[in-house]
Amino acid sequence: MSNNNKIIDDVTFLLHHLLFCLFLGKKILTRTVKNSIIFLSLGGINLKKDNIIKIIVSVLVILAITYLSIFGLKIGDRQIIKSVKEIKTGLDISGGVTITYQAKAEEGKSISETDLKKSEAVIRKRLENKNIFDYIVRSDASNSQITVEIPANINDKSRDPLEAVEGLDKTAKIEFRDPDGNVVLSGNEVEGAELSEDAVDNTGMPTPHVVLKFSSEGQKKFAEATEKLVGKKLSIYLDADLLTDPTVQSKIDSNTAIITLGDGTYSEKKALAEEYSMLIDSGALPFSLEVVNKEYIGPYIGQQALQISIVAGIIGLIIVCIFMIIVYRLPGLVSSLSLVAYVAIILLLMSTTGISLTLPGIAGLILSIGMAVDANVIIFERLKEELKAKVNPSKAFERSFKNAMAAIIDGNITTFTVALLLYIFGIGPVKGFGIVLAIGVVVSLLTAVVITRFILKQFLPIASKSTFLFGIRKEAE
Repeated sequence: MSNNNKIIDDVTFLLHHLLFCLFLGKKILTRTVKNSIIFLSLGGINLKKDNIIKIIVSVLVILAITYLSIFGLKIGDRQIIKSVKEIKTGLDISGGVTITYQAKAEEGKSISETDLKKSEAVIRKRLENKNIFDYIVRSDASNSQITVEIPANINDKSRDPLEAVEGLDKTAKIEFRDPDGNVVLSGNEVEGAELSEDAVDNTGMPTPHVVLKFSSEGQKKFAEATEKLVGKKLSIYLDADLLTDPTVQSKIDSNTAIITLGDGTYSEKKALAEEYSMLIDSGALPFSLEVVNKEYIGPYIGQQALQISIVAGIIGLIIVCIFMIIVYRLPGLVSSLSLVAYVAIILLLMSTTGISLTLPGIAGLILSIGMAVDANVIIFERLKEELKAKVNPSKAFERSFKNAMAAIIDGNITTFTVALLLYIFGIGPVKGFGIVLAIGVVVSLLTAVVITRFILKQFLPIASKSTFLFGIRKEAE
């Protein structure tokens, strides 16, 4: 009951402050708009009240996002939005923990190197499902042991660094579910799964796929399930996470079945088929894992490298903003605001999703800043060309964005594809670099096109009177 009262008090407190902020914000906004109109008029810049309001609101929103990304939002004892200090860091920055698992075979059964590799695949998948990409997993077949190293801030006394590895030693739980979520087949009814490259169509070409082998009870259940699910999805889950969801083509009343992998290159299909077969087959491994050693490991590079990287990133961002303002003037100032919004959104995503930030990840982040600036440069150069040709500012604005989009999308899709491949086929820090770069590309495209476009559009009324503010020299004007 006390918890409910506390929640009600917190909500009431929040509503009171929200109403106060809205009332105060309205007064501040009204006064700011009036002062801005006077200031701009003195400078010979005449903008409509509506344009000024949109500009001010946009700047306030960017500042609010930046504030939340740095300091977070806490109401009472609950952390609604995590601050930048809550971003997880990788092994190379904050160190972590290393755990050694001993494989214990069932009576009368042995443990092969292939079995250990299957267990490795399950551990990797579980770590990635926890948004941990900076990890090291290796096996020792001679001792039947698996060693796992993961990032953890050992200086943070508020949490146990070993929490992240809880559940890694569980036996893999494989389930086949229908579209309603009902379990139609369990992993212990699948005797095996393996990669096959035999032809599965009339072309006769080798096609990587997964071959499942069922027990007698599994065959019966699979036949009943596939008969009801023809043309529908049969989802395969590892623990509670979706692994793959192939479509049932026909009833399968056999002790074997195949899972084809749809579109993709030969190497992509082979990599996926190999991963799926190991993960599905891991549900029938003849051993369990037992923790035999836990210890902390120091950072490979350390906090000093992180601080240097952050300082370098900030200096680089400032230099880029100064360059854009000098070369493109008003559009450059707008793009600088968009870059601030970009960094703030990335920090929010990193702290919210719990993705570990590594030094390669910081490199991916800085690289995507370059992509955002590149998009703005293409747009602004197009805009300058149109304005030099005495095209109407509104039409020049629309043309510049429309003509630049092909080059922008092409460059971003290429980078995003590379990042996606690094995430799919990479391991450890390479995978972390790939996901940060992919997120950065998407957010940079959003800020470079949507935010820059919206704010810059509000300044168009002055373009016909002063093209100098849009980066055109006086003699050209």
